[in-house]
Amino acid sequence: MTKEGAGKINKGDGITRPAAGAGTLAGSVLMLVSVALLFMANAKVPFMMDDLWYSTNISDGSPLTGLTDIFESQKWHYYSWGGRVFTHGFLQLVLMSGELCADVINVVCTVIIAAEMYCLALLSSGDDHGKEPVIFFIMYGMLISFCPDFKMSMLWQAGCANYVYSTVWILAFYLVYMRTLAGKKDLPLSYLFMIPLGLMTGWSTENMGPAAFVTSLVITVYVIKTKGVPLKTKIMLAEGTVFSFAGSLMCILAPGNFVRKDVGNAEISEGVFERTLQMLKGAGEYLFPALLILAACYVLFRTSKEGRTDIRILIMLFAAVMSYGAFALSPHYPARAAFGTCVLLEICSGGMLSSLTKEKEEKLKAVSLLFLASSVFVIFKVIAE
Repeated sequence: MTKEGAGKINKGDGITRPAAGAGTLAGSVLMLVSVALLFMANAKVPFMMDDLWYSTNISDGSPLTGLTDIFESQKWHYYSWGGRVFTHGFLQLVLMSGELCADVINVVCTVIIAAEMYCLALLSSGDDHGKEPVIFFIMYGMLISFCPDFKMSMLWQAGCANYVYSTVWILAFYLVYMRTLAGKKDLPLSYLFMIPLGLMTGWSTENMGPAAFVTSLVITVYVIKTKGVPLKTKIMLAEGTVFSFAGSLMCILAPGNFVRKDVGNAEISEGVFERTLQMLKGAGEYLFPALLILAACYVLFRTSKEGRTDIRILIMLFAAVMSYGAFALSPHYPARAAFGTCVLLEICSGGMLSSLTKEKEEKLKAVSLLFLASSVFVIFKVIAE
């Protein structure tokens, strides 16, 4: 091999490409640096604000000593403050483990979310290009870089429990449905674990839970009507839909939500026009980077691919719209609450990019390095504060 041909690969199509190893190695190094910095950023942000309250048995103010205190706390929470029993139960469990353990769990959950986003992007694309980690790097980079409120969503412990932890099981829920939509085999024992998974998904947050229920209902009806799936698969899909609906009701109709509303005097803005303006303003403030990238990916996708956009991408986009639209019934929604919507939008972008990996492989590697570098910058800013 000549010097000019060193480090290059010809795949038999007449096109000589750079070897994949260099881009993958650079991406792996940046990924490791970003994850290490993420741990440092978690360590820099101590337990604070709501964390201090949830570090106690909130029913009587005594320190947490075991699972009994957590059960008592969440019983009081459900009837006196809010319906997020699962997320706050996990929060209290992690708070009991100490700051170091919490920091490790937060980082691990973040990487798990990126892996789930990667799998959903591949399933959404209709093309399995999982051999190269470029889409995983892009998903991780987007997750950090475009987070509406990185510190309060992913580093503050209460925020991390409400948004990062819950997103882990919500995306797992979506994975089951997207696998069925893509014609994949059912996961082992899925007809059993969909019951608790559906309940936890619905009983997560007031916007992501109902959005997951509606999306699962749409997929279930579509699959039953258009695909010849076994009865066991139909039962599995129905279980997830029914139990996510039940979980959503338990979360939204918790007596504590109404007690808290009375205490805080929270009211939904009057008038459809005013509320619409608030929603558009929130989208501009919280979701603009993710929406901009989504638009760019769509333009690239449409100029490179013929035919209609795959229904799987459209369904993930539908889920994102539903999760944000649910805020219309909320008296207020801080930036951190848009975390899940942002993740779903990024999956849509990843799905479109994944379908282009054969044609735009080298450019996508450069994009992945850019997003990883961006994640390093975002995390380092918090550490340097």
